[in-house]
Amino acid sequence: MKIGIIGLPQSGKSAVFAAACGKSETPASATRLQRAIIQVPDERLQVLSDLAESKRIVNAEIELLDAGGFSGSAKGAGVDSKALAELKQMDALLLVVDSFSGTREPDSDIQNAIDEMILNDLAQIESQVPKLEKVVKMGGAADRTEELKVLKKCLATLEEERPLIELSLNDAELKEIRGYTFLSIKPLLIVINIAEEKLADATTIESSFDSRVTPHRCEVAVICGKIEMELAEMEPAERAEFLQDLGILNPAVDVVIQKAYTLLGLIPYFTAGEMETRAWTIRRGCVAQKAAGVIHTDIERGFIRAEVIAYEDYVACKTHLEAKKQGKMRLEGKEYVVQDGDVINYRFNV
Repeated sequence: MKIGIIGLPQSGKSAVFAAACGKSETPASATRLQRAIIQVPDERLQVLSDLAESKRIVNAEIELLDAGGFSGSAKGAGVDSKALAELKQMDALLLVVDSFSGTREPDSDIQNAIDEMILNDLAQIESQVPKLEKVVKMGGAADRTEELKVLKKCLATLEEERPLIELSLNDAELKEIRGYTFLSIKPLLIVINIAEEKLADATTIESSFDSRVTPHRCEVAVICGKIEMELAEMEPAERAEFLQDLGILNPAVDVVIQKAYTLLGLIPYFTAGEMETRAWTIRRGCVAQKAAGVIHTDIERGFIRAEVIAYEDYVACKTHLEAKKQGKMRLEGKEYVVQDGDVINYRFNV
């Protein structure tokens, strides 16, 4: 999964990127595009690892891109071309909004960013539709008639100043435009960056943006970038004490990462053994045989059965063998829909 971080200059987007990576913020003079692979936090991994006495833990991962220069201060301010090309390859976008300085209007900044996405998509479609109409009319691409129809549907939505993610396209329609790299069709996680003194009001602030939340389309999280930067630079014991003093259970950046993960409709399932305990990322609704392919295509190809134990049952039974004795281990076939937290061992033959 790839997520691009965007936001106005001085919004704190690079601080969020650095905190997620667990390092100090990159100086402003450094490269505008920064990448990092970060781990998706999941407390269940440690529990499973302890029970299985695994030698190592492997978390699910996300690739983050800190893309400088995306949004301007007003509608149509323009997008940095290099950042734009990179952002078009992302699976989702994370928009950091300044709510700490007192000099910005978060709602306006959010709308400006969305408007820029719409304008970029509009320019792309407006240049493509006339060309495609001409080709189809001349009979040179009859198979692209449906593509043209979907593009016109997208064009109408954008002309209404609505992002494409609000357009409910079916799988067949999405397939027709899969070659295009639209920005406003990507799921969006809005991160409200607040001042330290506003931490106690974080829940209330997040609730004030509820009208923008749509499952699997747009989510909102509240974070104090300054605090998260400090946490990233601390040792684990010091970090735990600092969080306790603030009355916070987990770093907000962990919550942001989890929200980004679920925004894309992703869930983990686990494998647990002596060598390692690992989280494997799949789409919600993925069936067992396809989920096996995430580990290796040979397992998918030679799939026989999946030995499945729900996470809670595994923890209660403590071992794979005990779960089997208590009837908590199920043998599932190819079409079983894997659930969040399932602990799976595959039987296969190639």
